[in-house]
Amino acid sequence: MSRGKIGTRVARMTGTRRGRLAVAVAVTASLATLGIAPSALAASFQKQLAPFATCPVNTPGVTQCLVSKVTSGEFVIGNNTVPINKTILLKGGYNPSTHEIVPPTDGETLSKTPLVLPGGLLGIELLGNLTEVTVTAELAGPAHLFLANLGGAGPLVSLPLKTKLDNLLLGPACYIGSDSEPMTLSLTDGKTNPPPPNVSISGKSGEPVIEAEGRILGLDNNTLVDNAFAAPGANGCAGILAPVVDLSVDLKAGIPAAAGKNTAIMNGGLRQAEARIVKSEQEIPEFGHCVKVEGVAEGKVIKYNGKYSNANCVNEAVETLKPGKFEWSTGPGPNPKFTGTGEITILETVGKAKVKCSSSSSSGEYKTAKTETVTFTFSGCEDLHHSSCQSGSASSGEIQTSTLVGELGYIKDNEPLKPLVGLDLQPAPPAANVASFECGGVQETVTGSVIGSEPTFDKMSATSTLKFVASHGIQFPQSFEEEPQDTLSATLGTGPAEQTGLAGKALSTLEEPIEIKARAF
Repeated sequence: MSRGKIGTRVARMTGTRRGRLAVAVAVTASLATLGIAPSALAASFQKQLAPFATCPVNTPGVTQCLVSKVTSGEFVIGNNTVPINKTILLKGGYNPSTHEIVPPTDGETLSKTPLVLPGGLLGIELLGNLTEVTVTAELAGPAHLFLANLGGAGPLVSLPLKTKLDNLLLGPACYIGSDSEPMTLSLTDGKTNPPPPNVSISGKSGEPVIEAEGRILGLDNNTLVDNAFAAPGANGCAGILAPVVDLSVDLKAGIPAAAGKNTAIMNGGLRQAEARIVKSEQEIPEFGHCVKVEGVAEGKVIKYNGKYSNANCVNEAVETLKPGKFEWSTGPGPNPKFTGTGEITILETVGKAKVKCSSSSSSGEYKTAKTETVTFTFSGCEDLHHSSCQSGSASSGEIQTSTLVGELGYIKDNEPLKPLVGLDLQPAPPAANVASFECGGVQETVTGSVIGSEPTFDKMSATSTLKFVASHGIQFPQSFEEEPQDTLSATLGTGPAEQTGLAGKALSTLEEPIEIKARAF
């Protein structure tokens, strides 16, 4: 499906968008997360997918990325009630075969968010008067998700926890529960069935959310509950005094507390995205090659093992519909160089100082999946006074740039039909200037960077056109989408440095075809 359109897509885990929404609902219902309503003016796809940056997309078996926030609720453990008044974040990948929530690349599946225990643990006389005590929930083992229980059929998520008690007098390792004896929550969006004295309570699934043209699915305003779990006793409190202090904490907190005496209520929402989409959006736009793969004969049928069904490597193959005849190769090939020509090019400041060149030539090389280097030579250059301009030892009328590094980015990422891709050019270190030259004996300098648009993308091509648009010293665009301003500055004539625009076009011929991949699907 083309980037920006909402339509039918095939998901490897669930088969349809409806199936993927079920995943989102299930995960949300099971973990109680994000409570953020979608904005009226959508951010770029990559901006919206930024919360999934640490999703373990390269871990075998992970098909989904999850970002979850618990924004309110409470824990009742023994004699104490801890209100959830700070955001607790849970994130990672989801493996449907094992039902496991796989840790993110930064290792922090559950944020270590300290919550204040109202009243502290006053009354433990062995330690004197403890003032503020914080309680921090930590995972004591892998969390698991069970999609078949969506809608109250049973526990949606198994969340093994240990809770850390913090206060100067309690020592650095005072916990309720441990890795070997966790407090295991079985959260549901349906009704609980606890032993007495607790009575049944209910969760709720919340409202479905679709964002980023269907790339992100989730739920808002959901509630996950469990009041049938047991709470173990304290351990590790106050170092060498642990046996005595652990007992004191147990007595004060009313733990160990049998099932039926504890409660967890978590309110929030969730966002979920397919791991393949998150991975692609993290990589694009990028240079590369869409290569046709060899078919393998299986009887009278030719089988193809490529990932993509089309020659631009955007649409992923579906075996029953279109075979995977193509595979994407990231980065430049063995012949990465190019040369180019251009016509009229104009450099103009906001103060109306101007240099105009009648033609240009360029040469460069693709370096990585994101970058290229290029050098421009502008010819027939003169200022407003018709004084000839030239760089150093160049011929009269010639301005030569330093070697420039161009980096791919999005000018517009969330267009309904297609994105707008650009190349941001700036001096390659150690060069400090884009160009230095003189006109009529006056030294002039251009610094900063400039973004040109790349209108050809998502197809292999042996030519490339880079367009620079400016008016009265103002560049269009002045930045990549949702990125800081990125423009040129120049001293033209005897005035001060001013914001400067570059207008022109460069047509390049490549040693071998290359593609700018700009759509994830």
